[in-house]
Amino acid sequence: MERRNLILLLGGASSGAMSVGTGAFSSMEAERGVEVNVVNDERAFVGYRSSDRTLPDDANDDGTVDLVTVENQFAQKIEIVDATIDDGSEYFGEPNVPDGTFEAGESKTVTADPNLSAEDEVNVAVTVSVEGAGVSAKVFGDSDTRRFQVTQDDGTASLVRFNGKGTINVGNQSQNGDTVEIDVYRIPNGNAAEDPSVEEESADVEAGKNEGFDGWVVAVGVDGDIYQHPGWDAGACEFSGSNSGDGVVVDEAPSC
Repeated sequence: MERRNLILLLGGASSGAMSVGTGAFSSMEAERGVEVNVVNDERAFVGYRSSDRTLPDDANDDGTVDLVTVENQFAQKIEIVDATIDDGSEYFGEPNVPDGTFEAGESKTVTADPNLSAEDEVNVAVTVSVEGAGVSAKVFGDSDTRRFQVTQDDGTASLVRFNGKGTINVGNQSQNGDTVEIDVYRIPNGNAAEDPSVEEESADVEAGKNEGFDGWVVAVGVDGDIYQHPGWDAGACEFSGSNSGDGVVVDEAPSC
């Protein structure tokens, strides 16, 4: 049987096969005689968009990475009720499923916390399930048109990667899982601070894992070196560039 692209369940229908358009479905039987139709055209009811990502450039401000954007092409509201990473799950945390329903024509995005090492290239497939009034659908991600790749830049010039203004990833591939002692230079209140001041604190983090801190993290000290956020303007005491990227080694810790 042809690999399923999308399973569609329609409630309140009469017995027998349900169809929308000629040739749009093949069928299989489900429990209690309900007909389950398998959509071969992924654009029929649920829009599914995925694309290759390169980290840290494509990371969100909170350090997560977009996996799949789902567009509602039903006539009623739906919500994403589940998302599963089928391929590449060991490189990500549990998927973040957005809350709430969304209208026809609107979209929502499933994200996850990445845990890739330098030069990792990971093939990813994500299956999502949606539900609405009298209808539910599951879109499988393990097809050539939906599977995508997430790549981590080699990062050889830096032991610190900044994924947004408050999330860091420390260490190299050989250190993954180890505990690393660092010094964190941050502005606790971020852009809410009327008179920003950089504070230093010590912390233990797990190498290769995204770690979040309150406020702005402007630099991190590791093994005697200080890695400054690539978007931090020390002279102006503010961010003036990219929110993400490899830390830049500087001679002294930033201060405001």
